[in-house]
Amino acid sequence: MNNQTGSTTAVGAAALRAAHQLFDKGDKLLTDEVILRLLSKESIEHLNHRKQDFFRRGSIAMRTHIVLRSRYAEDCLYEAHWRGIRQYLLLGAGIDTFAWRQPAWAHNLHIIEADHPSSQANKLNLLKNAGLTHPKNLSFLKIDLENDDLTTTLANSPLDPTKPVFVSCLGVLIYLRRPTVTRIFQALGRLPKDSEFVFTASAKRWSPAHLLSAARVAAAGEPWLTYFRPSALEEELRSYGFTRIDWLTPEEATRRYWTTSTISLPPPGTCSLVRAVV
Repeated sequence: MNNQTGSTTAVGAAALRAAHQLFDKGDKLLTDEVILRLLSKESIEHLNHRKQDFFRRGSIAMRTHIVLRSRYAEDCLYEAHWRGIRQYLLLGAGIDTFAWRQPAWAHNLHIIEADHPSSQANKLNLLKNAGLTHPKNLSFLKIDLENDDLTTTLANSPLDPTKPVFVSCLGVLIYLRRPTVTRIFQALGRLPKDSEFVFTASAKRWSPAHLLSAARVAAAGEPWLTYFRPSALEEELRSYGFTRIDWLTPEEATRRYWTTSTISLPPPGTCSLVRAVV
C-alpha cells in the first residue's frame, strides 16, 4: 500500500459501490447514497463519463463481488445484533459508509473503524469535504496490520474486551502477508465467546480476468499476496478457537438476494465470503 496516500484499492471499491447506485437498474443489492456524497463531484463526473466501462463483463462481476460482500456482512451483523452483540469492528474499514447510513436498530451499536493511518486520514478528509459529521456511536482506531500487533491494539482500543464483538474484514486479507493473516486469525479467535468474523477469503484462480486484475493492483502497489483453500482454512480457523465456519456459496447468495428481487446485477459465479463464530 502507498503509505502516504492510503489504499488505492479502497478508493476503487468505493467507485464500484457508487457505480451500483448510479447505473444499475431495479432493486439495489446495497443502498448506499452516502458514497455518492463522499466521492468528489469530479469523481462522480468521471464515473458518468466512463459509464460504458462499468458494463464490461469483468467490471460487472467485480461490482457484484464488492456490493455483495458489504450487503452480506451487514445482514450477518443484523443477525448478530438480534442475538445481543453490541460491538462492531470494521478491520480495514476503507471507505465503508455503514456508520453514516446505519438503520435505527444499529444506534446502540458501538462501531469501531480500524484502518491504516494514511487510509483513515484520506477518509476523514473525504468526510470533512462532504460535510458529514461523525455519528456518536462511532470510534476510529489506527492500525498498520502488517506491523502492529492486533491483540495489543484492541486491548488499548475502545472495545470492551469482556463482551463479544462482530468483526468484518472485507477485501483486506488478500493484500497481507500470510504470517500477518495467521496472527489476525489467532487474535480474533481469542475474542469472547459468540464473537463473529465475516471476511473475504480469496482462492487462487487462473482466468484471464483474474490475472488481469491481479496485475493491475500489483502495478498500483497493492499486490495480492494471500489465497486460501477452503478445507485448510476451516481446519486452521477451528484450531484458533472458531467453532462454526460457514461459506456463502453462489447458490445461497442467489437464493438470499436475487430470487425475489429485481436486482439487475448478475448473481456471483464464485463467492469468497466466510462467516466464522468463536
